[in-house]
Amino acid sequence: MYPVGHLALGYLCYAAVAWLSDRQLPHGLTLLVLAIGTQAPDLVDKPLVFLGVLPSGRSFGHSLLFVLPALAILAKRTAHTDFERHARAFIIAVLSHFVGDTYLLALRGEWAALRFLLWPVFPAIDYPADDIPPWVRLLDLGADSPEMQFQYLLFAVAVVLWLRHTYRRKQTDSGDTATHPDPRN
Repeated sequence: MYPVGHLALGYLCYAAVAWLSDRQLPHGLTLLVLAIGTQAPDLVDKPLVFLGVLPSGRSFGHSLLFVLPALAILAKRTAHTDFERHARAFIIAVLSHFVGDTYLLALRGEWAALRFLLWPVFPAIDYPADDIPPWVRLLDLGADSPEMQFQYLLFAVAVVLWLRHTYRRKQTDSGDTATHPDPRN
């Protein structure tokens, strides 16, 4: 999944959790933390593999053996603090990144291709794109592939949801609660 897909999927996952809990969609700093979290595994792995530090573009930052304990520590350390909402956004975003990187492999039954989730227990996978600089990979959007079109669709849905939420927040902030009594709906 490309960055735009990860961003959209992370936002939609957070929106789903928010809808089931406090109905507060992310905005401000929480939205920024969410956006960074959706890219976090790639922000760790892609530059480091290009520099020759890591063996694969899906290794340390994509390994559940490292990421899950780190997220558990983050959750524990921020519980009942002013940072709890931001930490929840980051955790949801990082976990959504894993969903984005694995759902097609799982649907296709390509279980061996999921071994990156348990790196270094299982050897790293060599990806052809690991030799391409990360900033160049961002420019290759592969718009004609069905997978990329799906990611653009996810992004469009996320943008519409975000715009709706932003509009409703502004309505509430301006005091126009007669037409929109609950900004979280």
